[in-house]
Amino acid sequence: MDGYVYVNADAQFKKLLGTIFTDEFMKENTNFDNFEGFKYSSAVITNWNSDKMVYAQLLMDNFVKESTRFTSWEEMVKAASDARFGKYTDEAC
Repeated sequence: MDGYVYVNADAQFKKLLGTIFTDEFMKENTNFDNFEGFKYSSAVITNWNSDKMVYAQLLMDNFVKESTRFTSWEEMVKAASDARFGKYTDEAC
């Protein structure tokens, strides 16, 4: 189905999301105090507890636009990763 994203959401993936979306990051960049609040509010878009997450990219991106300082879910994930682990650059390779 066009416009839908499928993600294998195993325990390692879920742990990574919990690691990058710190309370500090969420408070500074979103309308939520923590990632749990974000997941709860976006539960109509995807099942965060499933082993395979499926979501409409347009819906997820619109939710992110409305409730964060980011324009897309991908941008939010990248920013959280950069904040937690340091910004990736080609020079680092």
